[in-house]
Amino acid sequence: MRPEDEKFMRLALELAKRGEGWVNSNPMVGAVIVKDGEVIGVGWHRKFGEKHAEVNAIEDAKAKGHDVKGATMYVTLEPCSHWGKQPPCADRIIAEGFKRVVVAMKDPNPLVAGRGIEKMREAGIKVEVGLLEEEARKLNEIFIKYITAKMPFVSIKLALTLDGFIATESGSSQWITGEKARERVQELRRRHMAIMVGSGTVLADNPRLNCRLENCPPKVKVILDRSGKVAEEVRKGRNFRLFEDGRVIFFTERPEKFEGIAEAYPITGPEEMLRKLGELGIDSVLIEGGRIACQFLSYADKFYLFYGPKLFGRGIKPFECLKVEDANGAPVLRIESVEKLGESFLVTAYPGGEDVQRDS
Repeated sequence: MRPEDEKFMRLALELAKRGEGWVNSNPMVGAVIVKDGEVIGVGWHRKFGEKHAEVNAIEDAKAKGHDVKGATMYVTLEPCSHWGKQPPCADRIIAEGFKRVVVAMKDPNPLVAGRGIEKMREAGIKVEVGLLEEEARKLNEIFIKYITAKMPFVSIKLALTLDGFIATESGSSQWITGEKARERVQELRRRHMAIMVGSGTVLADNPRLNCRLENCPPKVKVILDRSGKVAEEVRKGRNFRLFEDGRVIFFTERPEKFEGIAEAYPITGPEEMLRKLGELGIDSVLIEGGRIACQFLSYADKFYLFYGPKLFGRGIKPFECLKVEDANGAPVLRIESVEKLGESFLVTAYPGGEDVQRDS
């Protein structure tokens, strides 16, 4: 690697983020073309099904009057080698006469999985792999889970008091956290393809379950409604705001109640529900319903725990389904970050932490 390589790859990673929310279930990818030490073209994957980052970067360079022959391309994910909704990017890179390609990470998609790198090397292009790989994998953690497991990336988002409650005993929960925390929730909604809550949340709060940020695509709304209460209310004439935009999917024991209202599938357990969402092309789910979080706990890939400066003393806790008798046997999380958001704070964590001091 060369001293300047990291700078150009970081630019490619920043470009890739511009596709957040729009490219699912494809990966976010950024590409930068450099010749004689100068950036001559940039591109990113803008929207699912549209041109890939590499092609957009090439077209950007040519539109500016540059010749890409002999140039270096920095790309955050291995260029594809197969025909999908777009032609193979590896073939285009070869045809354009690039001299060198720097790749942050191999594509975990079984249809690629190193074949794009191999094809470019066989064509005489110098290909280097692994620069800022950890950052690239973090950027596309949703895509990596979905393309390898065929199941959506599951994030659990909760708003809790400092003593761990998501609502009072009467069910009141608005608002535990402040405005800055609620703004961050909108960013999480943009990142995920679907938002999941239980029917109790829909009946009590009538939420839109949308993303209120500028340039944010419609969300898939996934509702767990065991007995079909929402369908009953719809037939009585009640209007629910979640139907205003985006796709709505119900999991229920009474799918027949939803005929003519929305997609509905029988409840068969958390894993089966997630597999069904994967089959439907949904790569990520943000679980916002506090009461349903516990049943998906063992399937969670990431946790976003927002704490507000309140104490309830008594109320509803999100993980009461856990039956922990021995503290050393409790589920442990690996905390990635703690961030202050006004008077609230956000703990971001992954399952499987190991740095806990055990009592002797």
